[in-house]
Amino acid sequence: MKKIITDRPDKIYAETIIVGGGVVGCAIAYELASRGQDVLLLERSAIAGGTSCAAAGMLAADSEDFAHPLIAKLARQSRQLLIEQQVLMATLSEVETGLQHQGFLTPFRSYSELSSYKDNRKSALSASADEVWWDRSVVQQEASWLNRDTYGAYYRPYESEILPVHLTKAYAESAQVLGARVMEDIQDIRVQANEHGVQGITTSIGEMKCKHVIIAAGLQSEELMRHVNLSLPVWSVKGEIAAVQFSDEHAGYRPDRTVYAEDIYIVPKANGEVWLGATSLPGRTDLNVSVQGVQKLLTAATHWVPGMKEAQFIRAWAGVRPATPDGLPYIGACKSIPGLFAAFGHYRNGILLSAITGRLIAELLAGKSSEELGIEALSPERLNRKGVVQ
Repeated sequence: MKKIITDRPDKIYAETIIVGGGVVGCAIAYELASRGQDVLLLERSAIAGGTSCAAAGMLAADSEDFAHPLIAKLARQSRQLLIEQQVLMATLSEVETGLQHQGFLTPFRSYSELSSYKDNRKSALSASADEVWWDRSVVQQEASWLNRDTYGAYYRPYESEILPVHLTKAYAESAQVLGARVMEDIQDIRVQANEHGVQGITTSIGEMKCKHVIIAAGLQSEELMRHVNLSLPVWSVKGEIAAVQFSDEHAGYRPDRTVYAEDIYIVPKANGEVWLGATSLPGRTDLNVSVQGVQKLLTAATHWVPGMKEAQFIRAWAGVRPATPDGLPYIGACKSIPGLFAAFGHYRNGILLSAITGRLIAELLAGKSSEELGIEALSPERLNRKGVVQ
């Protein structure tokens, strides 16, 4: 990753400064740079070093059970946009994102389990016309590695998955090729604003001036917003993931498409590994991986893919996802402070929603309103208006 070196950081100016080098911040940088905008992206540690490095990378626009019809709509738009972006980014960046399109399977143990799934799923928000029902015989024919006692499964052919760190770095490097600047290891970032709006930011290396600031720093975003007296609460939900690998001898046991079950997801990756996730631990911010968590993942994975017991355990890791009180991300302009924008709180769908978030922020900076874009429900200050926060 190229870095900027300057002897006079106090003289740095950019039309737009993005705070946060995760997948969302890098996607915004890429989208703005592709439109010829003057962009500076700042990351306090390393690109893709936070939540983005702990994601499973599923583009589960049809399988996920979304909290709001708008998110379901944006998810499908984002999946398609991201796939289209790969074509251009492949010519700009040397990073291989590992995008795969084998589709996802949601399996069931019994008719009772299937009925419960249908009853609980927000079908009006999440059901996809593209899903296909596979009965037991079709499952055994098309996915012989799946538990032979499986009652049946939904197959969603347009679901995709990607290597999340690779995607984030591809966004960042492509943005740089298009003219964006990227700086890592920038600490003590604070937004400067007055009655006229955003003036710039201060950092550990000096002051930087700009017209727009976009906060896309995940869990750290709440504190950054608090510096300018805005309350945009997020809370942490820790998740643990494990990776296994099959030897050539046991290659026939390896899933050839993602299993998106109620109790586990099993994701065969382009790098040869199979990722198993994820636990959900609200309120936890540590990155420790527990024996209990790994045991839970391996038990569920082995049920659905019995051959999993022959796989080699590679590693396990944890990440912390930023969730919001109403389950919707903050995407839009902070109207009380002209020039300040929010793009965080994506919870478990940061990878999936990264492309469309970049597109929406770029459209807002180009002069469109959230009403024109149909994203009023994502307004950063919505919870204050509803009296959820003070």
